[in-house]
Amino acid sequence: MNHKVCIITGAGGGIGSAIAESLFTIGCKLVLMGRNEEKLKKTANGRDCLIIPGDLCDDGYIEKAIEKTVKAYGGIDVLINNAGIAQSKPFAEITMEEYDRVMNTNARAPFLMCQKALPYLQKSSCGTIINIASVTAHHGYALQSAYAASKHALLGFSKALSKEYYHQGVRVHVISPGAVFTDMVKISRPDLTGEGMLLPADIAETVLYLLAMRKTASVADEIQLHRETKEPFM
Repeated sequence: MNHKVCIITGAGGGIGSAIAESLFTIGCKLVLMGRNEEKLKKTANGRDCLIIPGDLCDDGYIEKAIEKTVKAYGGIDVLINNAGIAQSKPFAEITMEEYDRVMNTNARAPFLMCQKALPYLQKSSCGTIINIASVTAHHGYALQSAYAASKHALLGFSKALSKEYYHQGVRVHVISPGAVFTDMVKISRPDLTGEGMLLPADIAETVLYLLAMRKTASVADEIQLHRETKEPFM
């Protein structure tokens, strides 16, 4: 992966920042996308990379980010759709504005990111898309109806996309973790204390594992992760 061009959305903190840190260590050329420029700069920590701040709900931002990436680096090898927002609210109280914001960030933005990046990923020798979903892509939880809907949508989209482009050399993977101890999980699951939970670094290690598999004949379509204190196969 040395010198491969990798785009990470939601790179300003939490999982995105941890993924960036891991990809820096293996020599990738990184493109950091997120809403907060200062947080993106903190992730970069003075290292050479492309920082593109903006709102993923803005189609124009996504188009310009892809254009800037290709202009700066000549192509795209890896796209990691990590950005997401959470919500914990009774179903009857969720407004359509709130629903749209969750769906647009968690499902629509990855859809458009993939659409704009795919022409370049197809030209890469290791074109890879990694979508960060959630355990809620498989299970529904009370007070998370909008969030669950968005992650179910992301998983379904990923399955369809993988079948369409697999034989064209582009692999589409999904990582579906349980609760990861980030600022976002404090919104969706305020009852969790952090004890025994997954850490952002765990997701970053999984990303490295999926990218390393490009050197092998094996493929992991989806990896589900849960904390060690949770019963297996639940």
